[in-house]
Amino acid sequence: MNSKLIAFAGIVLLSASSLTFAQSDGTTIVPAGQQAPDATTPTAPAGDAAATPAPAADPAPANAAVADPVGSSQASTASGEKAMASGETMKVDAHPSKDTATEGNQPSEGEMGKFVDPAGNPTYSMTEDGTADWYTWRGYKKYGANCLQCHGPDGLGSSFAPNLTESLQTLSYFDFVGVVVSGQQNKWNSSGNSIMPAWGEDPNVMCSLDAIYIYLRARTDGVVGRGEPKRPTKNEAGQKAEYDCLGF
Repeated sequence: MNSKLIAFAGIVLLSASSLTFAQSDGTTIVPAGQQAPDATTPTAPAGDAAATPAPAADPAPANAAVADPVGSSQASTASGEKAMASGETMKVDAHPSKDTATEGNQPSEGEMGKFVDPAGNPTYSMTEDGTADWYTWRGYKKYGANCLQCHGPDGLGSSFAPNLTESLQTLSYFDFVGVVVSGQQNKWNSSGNSIMPAWGEDPNVMCSLDAIYIYLRARTDGVVGRGEPKRPTKNEAGQKAEYDCLGF
């Protein structure tokens, strides 16, 4: 009996010695029924998230969009700022026309030398020396021939009709055209004697309607003063279009 116990104790001591040697030698002891881990993959202790290396982030593609910096053109557009023309001769006053207040007065040259604002509405253009574009000057002339009798000199109104430099503060280009074409009654003076005739079939007005609006818009914005604007070089294409419309 004693000899068996001595033999069993010797076996246990030998096994323990082998285990200690294997651990100190770097040998992995694998329990029965399990697989040894890959020697090339470091094993993190359980629950130690920091020990596991994070996957490397994919590099941004070459055509990736870059964040728009503050002050870019998109930021300016999003801010709702109006496209206003630069220069003293294009500076508007505190009570501009509705179209200028809504769209700004930055002009772009369109067909036959007629300028338009960012929304496509007819507008004026003044050079640095104060010379008006042809349509603004022509509008002054046609206003004097067709509108001055009721609305007074320079669009400032009379006892017969309203001040148009005030009316355009609330009327857009399309509103203005609608009133001129169709006329209206008792809108300016509710006493019963306010009548704006319909000019939709009168070529003397309709063939120059845009020019008249442009002139009045410039007057409303404070860009053109009283009296005749400084005369520009003749616009041959614009003049021909007007004459063709009139049947000359």
